[in-house]
Amino acid sequence: MKEILSHGDPLILTACIHATIAHRGQLRKGTDIPYVTHPLQVARILAEEAHYPVSSELIAASILHDVVEDTEYDVDSFPENVRKIVYLVSDPTGEGFGHRIEAIQRIQNEADAIMVKMADRYSNLSEINDYSAIYQAKPDVRESSRALVMVAKEAGLEGTDVFLKLSDIVKKWE
Repeated sequence: MKEILSHGDPLILTACIHATIAHRGQLRKGTDIPYVTHPLQVARILAEEAHYPVSSELIAASILHDVVEDTEYDVDSFPENVRKIVYLVSDPTGEGFGHRIEAIQRIQNEADAIMVKMADRYSNLSEINDYSAIYQAKPDVRESSRALVMVAKEAGLEGTDVFLKLSDIVKKWE
């Protein structure tokens, strides 16, 4: 992990605490794994990114990316850029094809939000458990993943590690 992206960074530490409290009691679907491990995994994916300028604000946003959507907590006490990314990637309106595509379109010109969304999707698709197979088989997940890869390519992110990992999964579906 890059030195600046240490768990000792006050913003990252605050995001970890906030996400842990917000997701308290939640579990990953189909498992007994605490949900907070997912946003921490998304943050790790981005922290290891070698081909994109990853900041502590981007890592904090990745840790907080599901707080607004999946809990009763907000992220209003965080810096503006963190809030912007979190609200761009949040989809409190529901699930299904239309909602997933709308969520991708909303981040179209926002590279940081696209990076968080790609890391989130890659984390969800690469998990190995009973639910991940069901998740991967959903037509709306497949189609919105393809759309996300296209949006990322249009944003010039095709050289990033997370883009390459996500597009490898998407290519396997063809």
